[in-house]
Amino acid sequence: MASETGGSPFARGTVLLMVAIGFAAFLALLYAIGAGGALRKGNNGQAHGASASIVGYSALGRLLENTGTPVRYGRSPVAVQQQDLLIITPEISADPTELAALVNQRAFIGPTIIILPKWQVSPLDGLKSGWVQLDSPWVAMQSPQILSQLVTARTRLEGVSPQFSQFPLVQAETPEQKTAMLKQALKARVTITGDKLKTVLADPASGAARVAVIDDGGWYPSLDADASAEPGSGVQQGRYPVVIVADADLMNNMGLANRKTAAQALQIVDAAWSGGGEGVVFDLTQNGLGASENLLSVAFRPPFVGAVASLVLAAIAFAWMAFFRFGPPLSDERPFGFGKTALVRGSAALVRRLGRDHLVANAYADLLRDRAARALGLPPSLPPDQVDARLALVPADGEGRSYEQLLNDMRSARDRPAIAAAARALYGWKKDRMG
Repeated sequence: MASETGGSPFARGTVLLMVAIGFAAFLALLYAIGAGGALRKGNNGQAHGASASIVGYSALGRLLENTGTPVRYGRSPVAVQQQDLLIITPEISADPTELAALVNQRAFIGPTIIILPKWQVSPLDGLKSGWVQLDSPWVAMQSPQILSQLVTARTRLEGVSPQFSQFPLVQAETPEQKTAMLKQALKARVTITGDKLKTVLADPASGAARVAVIDDGGWYPSLDADASAEPGSGVQQGRYPVVIVADADLMNNMGLANRKTAAQALQIVDAAWSGGGEGVVFDLTQNGLGASENLLSVAFRPPFVGAVASLVLAAIAFAWMAFFRFGPPLSDERPFGFGKTALVRGSAALVRRLGRDHLVANAYADLLRDRAARALGLPPSLPPDQVDARLALVPADGEGRSYEQLLNDMRSARDRPAIAAAARALYGWKKDRMG
């Protein structure tokens, strides 16, 4: 039925919906390509700021937000190069050189907190997505290798038996043995010692540092109890501190379930600020959740997002004009006509293209003469000169031009305007006088 009436076989609303869905999918694809790693799920059970597992630090982020501190999550190198306090939670497999480069770049940009890994965890069937079970705190004994390019340090597990410290990865044979090992592991406290480390928070039992600051020549009175009231001559002005939290339970989700530990975590953050920015940034690049910068990712952020929005609006406006046009569509003119009209127009175009317009004048004059002779009933065998003599007796046209004058004008015309004018005059004379 649509083909008989010449209409579209698709409804306008259906086509518009298809175009809208395709356009939205294209924009979503561009955003996904530009965002890259930023779209990866953060709540993967590991120990980082976006994780809600028992070893994650999402509770610290919410605690800071609830106390009026802006919190962001850095997935690119640009995001972590801010004056705000940067909290780095490297994994045990992190590259020490890469970590040292990141920390050294921030020496005069803003303060940094490094929370060393403590727990080995594993997912368990039946747990919610992002939940894990604790296996062993033995990772804390290997964590100093992450700091090898920054400082020489050594960690120790406090509050556990020497047998457990030496053999933390022994698999429990019974549920009771596993429960006993877990209770023992939860008592473990991590301390750190090193030549260039100064204690910020000491372990009550051993006196060793659970939180320390690197002695890098800066002046940090909020972190170093032995610091002078005023910076001395040998102090590097403008340098920001690097705080190392050896025991992750002081700041992870499990530790912040205790009100006293949560208050202590806020005190550590406040002390580490040391004149930094107004917010806190949790680094995710050291946890495999980073995203590289590219043109597409920049296009969806200020100030370029305004230009992208303008282009989208322009595309919508063009689509609206295409679907809701003014007036009925105009059909294209047929390139080739039918019958005699097509023959005449084609011949005229060919003569015009060849530049032989002047050859038409004599031929048209002979044609009109023959038609006029037939109209008068003159014999076909009559010579042309006698035909002209007979036609000369016919009265002139309305402007007083005789047949002889019109015939001479026709034969003497050479350019297109003159030929057209002479042809119209000769044809008008013939039509008026003979029909």
